Amino acid sequence: MSRPRRLIIPVLAALLAMSTLGPAVSAQDEPAFVYPCGDGFEWTAEPGQPIVFGCGWGALTLGELQSFLIADVRSFVVQDEDGDTVLAVGPEEADPGWGAPGRFPSGDEEVTCASPYSWGIFWTHLFEDGLPAGVYTMTWTETLRHPVTDGYHTCWFDDGEPVASPGVTRGPFDAVSTLVVAPFEP
Repeated sequence: MSRPRRLIIPVLAALLAMSTLGPAVSAQDEPAFVYPCGDGFEWTAEPGQPIVFGCGWGALTLGELQSFLIADVRSFVVQDEDGDTVLAVGPEEADPGWGAPGRFPSGDEEVTCASPYSWGIFWTHLFEDGLPAGVYTMTWTETLRHPVTDGYHTCWFDDGEPVASPGVTRGPFDAVSTLVVAPFEP
């Protein structure tokens, strides 16, 4: 794993911890969690199990986080094996899914940042009906109305190497992942 990706894991873990989702016990007890904005992942759910689609964003300052929220336009589609769209979430349906911003430590035992805290926010969309058994393709599309930065270029590893190069994130960004819906097998 490259060094810059090692910071992504603690940031993602903090964002997931901010959500109110717990691990699924069974399809009847909890929704399945699916992260559609990650490219190349495979997720699972049981037939008819509610599905929570969720993604997060982190930034070193609250202002950088707010800049992202103003810029962000997201949508996604879920298609079955025949290419038919079974779920489409456009920008209008996606906008209300943002939770409240949260603050968390910006570094860990290997990373130090200019600010001791970072900010993160998590977005969710609940699909209560679930899906029938099958293999589905999820395509996530995200664009930004203006360039944004997350500020992580002001973080460095314990050996002094920067975590990220200064820069801005622009759009569009597309991610394609797979959702396998099948009965649970212990």
